[in-house]
Amino acid sequence: MTVLIKNITDLITCENLSRKPKHGKDQSDIGLIKNGFILYNDDKILHKGRMLELKHFLKQNKIKIKNEIDAKNNVVMPGFIDTHTHFVFAGSRSDEYEMRIKGLTYEQITAKGGGIKATVKSVRDISKEKLIEITLKRLKKFVTYGTTTIEGKSGYGLDLKNEMKILEVIKFFKDNNPYNLDIFSTFLGAHSFPEGRNKNEYIEEICEQMIPEITKRRLATFIDVFCEKNYFSTKDTDRILKVGKKYGLIPKLHTDQFNSIGGIEIALKNKAISVDHLEVVKLSDIKLLANANYNIIATLLPGVSYFLNINYPPARKLIENNVPIALATDFNPGSCMTENMQIIMSLASIKMRMTIEEIITAVTINAAYAINFQNSAGSIEKGKQADLLIFDTPSYKDIVYNFGVNQIKTVIKKGKIIYKN
Repeated sequence: MTVLIKNITDLITCENLSRKPKHGKDQSDIGLIKNGFILYNDDKILHKGRMLELKHFLKQNKIKIKNEIDAKNNVVMPGFIDTHTHFVFAGSRSDEYEMRIKGLTYEQITAKGGGIKATVKSVRDISKEKLIEITLKRLKKFVTYGTTTIEGKSGYGLDLKNEMKILEVIKFFKDNNPYNLDIFSTFLGAHSFPEGRNKNEYIEEICEQMIPEITKRRLATFIDVFCEKNYFSTKDTDRILKVGKKYGLIPKLHTDQFNSIGGIEIALKNKAISVDHLEVVKLSDIKLLANANYNIIATLLPGVSYFLNINYPPARKLIENNVPIALATDFNPGSCMTENMQIIMSLASIKMRMTIEEIITAVTINAAYAINFQNSAGSIEKGKQADLLIFDTPSYKDIVYNFGVNQIKTVIKKGKIIYKN
């Protein structure tokens, strides 16, 4: 069925003619078409252009419109791609939020038995069925705010049984979600160390038991490690990523969040698809990313900086050095409790001095590269999925200007409306 979306004031295509992540000045190229239209057939984009060209295109190609959506002089852009989340977990850590307000640091809260350990206990105590029920409600919120593709990590099980439980929930929704979202899974067994376990023994379990079993069951596409002081050293990280690669998992890396301990070098050594956080990344490591001989994405998480009241990643330095940037929520119970990508975009603007154009690229086509999904989504181009957002505003600049409200009017996933306000 051929569908027409017409009367679009700002049609943001994020078209990507270079077929590489956008960086430097190109990160500002959003492929804007004024007074535009989109044609899609079933779930794929057929054509986009200016309204003045519509009649001629339809006649020349003998296309009959089966359905029309009037954008009513509003903005249309690709669906958001959230490439760093922990959307499967149980329990609440609102008590820790109050501790932070009173002045305790993330590390101090962890020492008191909070942090990741608290969520691990909640995950171990809950059934998979209940975890599925909780997670469905969260996915609905992501959709409401415009996310059409999402990555989810394990890391709150810290043993084979419970890491698999989380990944099985992610797989359940990958195969069976009412919104037809594209969902990607990441094994993050190396998120922390379980209580009462020897560090080296646990790393051995990750490498010799968890990775082989998880890949055998095809429960993950990516592998991630929290490379940080008091968590996993560069030596630990290198070993875990190497084993993951041996079993076909694609490396990602949590690094340079609180301390810079050499994670960037390990990420590049293992050809990680993305390096995430980078709140304290050094200029020398930014130069290493800039000179990488393959496409690597710097995924920045300003919601974490806001929530924990820590440094914001140096987005301007990364852009000035031609490092491609993506943005993500890092939705999780301890350091960023929001499913709202629009809030993340606003924080990136105010706190990291990114332009709206750079931000749009960071939540669409560059984000697609961070999960190897650039051939299917992230831009409005012929043959790609019809993953589209209609905003209730005539100007794309209002997306960050009018902050703290949900400006989404319609969310379309693979050609079907999955949310309407």
